Amino acid sequence: MEKNRLEAFSDGVLAIIITIMILELKQPVGDRLDDFLALMPTLLAYLLSFVFVAIYWVNHHLIFHQAEKINVKILWCNIAWLFVMSFIPFGTAWVGTYPTSWAPLAIYFFDMSLASIAFHLMYWLIARENNIKFSLGARSIISLITYAGAAMFGGFCPIAAFIIVAVVSCWWIFPERKKH
Repeated sequence: MEKNRLEAFSDGVLAIIITIMILELKQPVGDRLDDFLALMPTLLAYLLSFVFVAIYWVNHHLIFHQAEKINVKILWCNIAWLFVMSFIPFGTAWVGTYPTSWAPLAIYFFDMSLASIAFHLMYWLIARENNIKFSLGARSIISLITYAGAAMFGGFCPIAAFIIVAVVSCWWIFPERKKH
């Protein structure tokens, strides 16, 4: 199995996800700054989602760069991960419209949890197939707990949930240092 096809397909799906998210953004209802500022929850949800997808795109590239062999399990796990990622525009639009409501927050952060689980499973499968050292480091465990916690408890304090998820997500912008 050639990994280039898998990477190209994944790149295409992630590009469509980002395109759908931007198409969901509506212009302000008027021409005043207040009209623009009224869209701030939607814009912030879009920003977080864009960064979330971008971070996964970069890390997807990094793990597949290490892979020499791809098997059917990896293919299907990648499809499952893309399926979960394809819900990001839906969750983004819903939470952008109702940023303090329990159900949109729970669905949005639950989708992030599933994306993280599927991605780590895919990385583990790639590592196993290619004899690459794999371990769930502190950052991975903290991310999984953060997304799941935000899904369950984000409704109690939505602003804190968004900030914590944003900080933990952005932590992935910085590559892990390899121990020699």
